[in-house]
Amino acid sequence: MVQRLGGGSVLWFVTVVAMSTSSKPLQSAGHANHMGSLKPSASSLVGDTMSSTNDVPFDWSSDYEMAVVYITSAWTEFGDVRSPDAPLGIIAENGFLNYCVRFKTKLAAWAKSLQDRPDVSETVKKAVSSWYRAIDTLSQDNWNLPAALTLESFRKQFMTAYKHLVLNGAEIYEKSDSEIVKRDVDGFTRDVADTMIGILKGISKQVRSIPEKRDTEY
Repeated sequence: MVQRLGGGSVLWFVTVVAMSTSSKPLQSAGHANHMGSLKPSASSLVGDTMSSTNDVPFDWSSDYEMAVVYITSAWTEFGDVRSPDAPLGIIAENGFLNYCVRFKTKLAAWAKSLQDRPDVSETVKKAVSSWYRAIDTLSQDNWNLPAALTLESFRKQFMTAYKHLVLNGAEIYEKSDSEIVKRDVDGFTRDVADTMIGILKGISKQVRSIPEKRDTEY
């Protein structure tokens, strides 16, 4: 079962995605060609992820989680080598707000589209509507932005947002009573995750475009 989010309410987690090394040994190499044909996923090489430990039913979730972790972790190298006047935190904030607005817009459209579908149960319709109301409330609170506008604070914010997305999506997936609706939930959640990944790449590109500071003292 998926870990529920506090009695059905949406929680904006502040914990960092926790991962551990795999307790399962990697398959013996045998031949190089054999290993190449297996094409192991990033998550299978790492081991347990937030998605796997919470039994998230989406087969792509752990790999996307690894992408979020990798992209945002790379931001740590920028803090000391870019100009202190460079608006790194502002870049990350703009990216995060862009994600939040696009997520809310997608969720509103999806929730509305489900209302007239006879193949969607009232339980699912109510769950999605409840999710949207929680996001709407969060938006009115300025998305619970961190006090310190730094790359590190938004690294945590994005990781939290990813956890929020897949756990809520997984909860609705489990409430679905048909394969068609389950695929719809999977598709919606993945589409939002794709949006997040694209925004994270954009933030990294903008940050890298800022020249490194130069030591002019001799």
